[in-house]
Amino acid sequence: MTIATLIGIASALAKTKRGEADVTDEIRGAGLAFGDLVRACGDAVANTQRQLNDTSATSATALATTKVDVIAVQEKVFDDLGNLDSVQTFTRKLPLVNFIDPVFYEWSSVRLQGEFYAREFTSEAKSSSNSIGSSSSSAGPTGGGLLGFVLGPPRFGGDRNSSSSASSGVVNSSDTAVGSMRMNALLRPRRDVGVPKPNQAIQGPRLALIEGEILDIAGPPAARTASVLLEYRRRDGTPIVGKALSIDTQGVPWRFADPANTVTDSEGRIEIELRREFLDPQADRSPIDVIVEARIGLVSSNVTVTF
Repeated sequence: MTIATLIGIASALAKTKRGEADVTDEIRGAGLAFGDLVRACGDAVANTQRQLNDTSATSATALATTKVDVIAVQEKVFDDLGNLDSVQTFTRKLPLVNFIDPVFYEWSSVRLQGEFYAREFTSEAKSSSNSIGSSSSSAGPTGGGLLGFVLGPPRFGGDRNSSSSASSGVVNSSDTAVGSMRMNALLRPRRDVGVPKPNQAIQGPRLALIEGEILDIAGPPAARTASVLLEYRRRDGTPIVGKALSIDTQGVPWRFADPANTVTDSEGRIEIELRREFLDPQADRSPIDVIVEARIGLVSSNVTVTF
C-alpha cells in the first residue's frame, strides 16, 4: 500500500512595489529660480530708470544753456496769380530748449514669463516562488519459521524529495524636467522729439468768400439757391482784375450769377449761385451744409454754406 504524505510547504509569493512619483523638488527649484529672476529684473529696471532720468536732466540743462540762431519768422510773398514770388527769413538767438523738448525715456512695460514642465515616473516589481515536497513508502515480509527465519513476501521501501524556486524582477525609472524663461521689455520716450516749424507770415493776395442770399423757388421744379461772393485782392487792398478762380462745391450744382462775368471784375469779385432742385414733391428739403472752396495757385479759401 502506498501512503503519500505531504510534509513540505509549497508557496508562491508575487509582490509588486510601486515607488511614489513626486516632482515637488523640481517645482520648488524652478520657483526659486523664477523668483530670483524677478527680483534681479526689478533691481535692473529701477537702476536703469534712475540713470535714464539723470541723463535726461543733464540733457535738459544743456539744451537750456545753449543758444542757437533759429528762424523766428519766415515771410512768403505771392504774386497776383498765387505763385510764390519770394521768401525772406528772420533769425534770432534763442535757447535750444525752446525748440527741442528733453526726452525722458521710461520702461513702459517689462514682462516675465516662465514655463516649467516636470515629469517623474518610477516602477519596481518583484516576484518569487518556492516549493518543497517529500514522500515515503515501505512493505516487508510477515511471520517466522522453525529455523527462526522464513522468507516472507518481498519488502519494498523508498523516499522521494523535490524542490523548485523561481524569481523575477522589473525596475523602471524616468525623470524629466524642462524649463524656459522669457523676458520682454519696451523702452520708449515719454514725449516725441522734434524742432517746431517756424511761424509763417504770408504776404500776398487775399481771397475771401462771403455767403449771400438764400432763396426758395416755387417751380416747377421747386428749388433753393444760395449766392456766394468771391473777392480777390492784393495785400494792400487793391482789387485784382481779370483772374479766373478754381471753384469746388462738393458736387452741388453751381453757376455764375452773371454768365458774362466768369473772371474777377473791376472790384476783384465773382458771384456764383448754388442750386438744389426738388423734383419729387415729397423730397427732403432740410438744409444741408456745403463747403465752397476757391483757389488760385497756392492761395485758397473756403466757407460753409447752409441752405
